[in-house]
Amino acid sequence: MGLIQTLDQCIAAGQEMTRAIAVAQFGDDSPEARKITRRWGITEAAELVGVTPQAIRDAEKSGRLPVPDMEKRGRVEQRIGYTIEQINYMREVFGTVRHRPADADPVVLAVAAHKGGAYKTSSSVHLAQWLAIQGQRVLLVEGNDPQGTASMYHGFVPDLNIHAEDTLLPFYLGERDDAEYAIKPTCWPNLDIIPSCLSLHRIETELMQLHDAGRLPQAPHMMLRAAIESVWDNYDVIVIDSAPNLGIGTINVVSAADVIVVPTPAELYDYTSTLQFFTMLRDMLSTVDLGADDFEPEVRILLTKYSNAANSQSPWMEEKIRDAWGSLVLKEAVKVTEEVGKGQIRMRTIFEQATKQRSSFSAWKNALTIWEPVCKEIFEKLIKPRWEDAK
Repeated sequence: MGLIQTLDQCIAAGQEMTRAIAVAQFGDDSPEARKITRRWGITEAAELVGVTPQAIRDAEKSGRLPVPDMEKRGRVEQRIGYTIEQINYMREVFGTVRHRPADADPVVLAVAAHKGGAYKTSSSVHLAQWLAIQGQRVLLVEGNDPQGTASMYHGFVPDLNIHAEDTLLPFYLGERDDAEYAIKPTCWPNLDIIPSCLSLHRIETELMQLHDAGRLPQAPHMMLRAAIESVWDNYDVIVIDSAPNLGIGTINVVSAADVIVVPTPAELYDYTSTLQFFTMLRDMLSTVDLGADDFEPEVRILLTKYSNAANSQSPWMEEKIRDAWGSLVLKEAVKVTEEVGKGQIRMRTIFEQATKQRSSFSAWKNALTIWEPVCKEIFEKLIKPRWEDAK
């Protein structure tokens, strides 16, 4: 058997394995089969809605809210918690819907780095889902990554149920006027996605050729920004996940962003990779037009892969990174946890997992205490102030 035939078999077997895992988890391999079955207790729901638990109880008694779902776990009937859909309905009833001000633009936040394994996609996906839980309207964009990992997190498997025409490739190539065609709903209320697949890699070889031939409606580095602005009216935040390279795709990601978060593992070689990314960013900003004379993106560093294990280099590298880059470094860090990897096996992030889908309550709770403060800091420091400044 030749190599081509062997690879054909590997591809077919791999796709079948992915399909089988999805069927085992959801009963179906389609993205539509995915459901958020996690429930939030009344105290958690009240905090998300912005009211007290008693206000929820009173609204249920008066009929403003439906009777809560109940079950007997022994001899006492108790609330089983609230779905994310029910929480969003509470926000409507209590008038606490949290959207950007009408006169403020959505915030476009890119998660970008030069090196693979820096937690780019994990950070993008967890941030997008956390924002959706808070009630923000979010669009997660696979800006230039043909691997489509963020898509897979939400059930869209590249080259299985996502093909070139479903991605931003037609827009990049000047074949579409807006990006509405590529938006797909996820199982999360308030969270849509523009997925990707392997064909997206064509932008690295074809975009400049089309520009040179005069066949693009925008400068080649502004195509992603144009795609986002064509559909952003219905969103509060656009989160871009990017590929680990320094090609024209990454230049598009950087040019599209209002805010760039650079995941940087607290390890020496990853630190030097971030330094290379900053060099590219400096050189690019000095040579390209970002559409406004005084515009430049806000850049912050997110420490990731942080380990508190004995003899870990993380504390030492954190000190060096903070000494070198000071206020650019966010306070919170993404610490090492196996729960993210375990969640991938279940095809669910830590924010999606219901009680029976967790390896253990303590491990899941520990993962929450890692990711929630990270996402909250990004929102409070990098997203929310941009809306306040626009007032």
